[in-house]
Amino acid sequence: MRFFSDKHRPTHMGPYPLERLARADAMPDLAAVPATVPLGFRRADAPASIVNSMGEYQAMLDAIRDGLVNKARGACPEDRRERANHLKGFGYFSDASMVGCCALPADALLPAAHRNPDIDRLAEALRTKQTKTLASGIDLIMADLKESMEAPPTTIDGHTHAVVFLYEFRATRAPTNPGRSGSMTPSTTAPACARPRPRW
Repeated sequence: MRFFSDKHRPTHMGPYPLERLARADAMPDLAAVPATVPLGFRRADAPASIVNSMGEYQAMLDAIRDGLVNKARGACPEDRRERANHLKGFGYFSDASMVGCCALPADALLPAAHRNPDIDRLAEALRTKQTKTLASGIDLIMADLKESMEAPPTTIDGHTHAVVFLYEFRATRAPTNPGRSGSMTPSTTAPACARPRPRW
């Protein structure tokens, strides 16, 4: 259900009128933010949880996060605001509910980076196991993965800005739903966001 037409609304502004929110010059008190808990992919008490099958897949994504860079450089706007609009537009194209760009203060960085313990297990499997599939292009994919696994880990020390993507839950999970115990967050409380998303 739409209350307002978005026919002439720029894509990078998204469905919600975030431009109406008041801006603040001062940083919030980050000391009130709860301590970060590393993601875990083991649910021994919930064997039916899909999280138990995600460990190797997530380790692969963590290993190739930097990946190989295409030598052909695409056009990038010189104006930082226009560049941010491009990134936000892509976020909304990817079905994000809200997208924002901001400066990345030093206080927002963790004292020590979290490392997925499954990466080492995946690296050992790549060194010792033979791929058992005839899928097209798998040899190239595995070669790229092995090269990424052997590369030294990198950091985000040189990053000065961040892009934040927010995705809303479209349905409330029932307490008896096995998927609820497989929540990726420390809390298993499901938000009540089952109502239709308004568009302006």
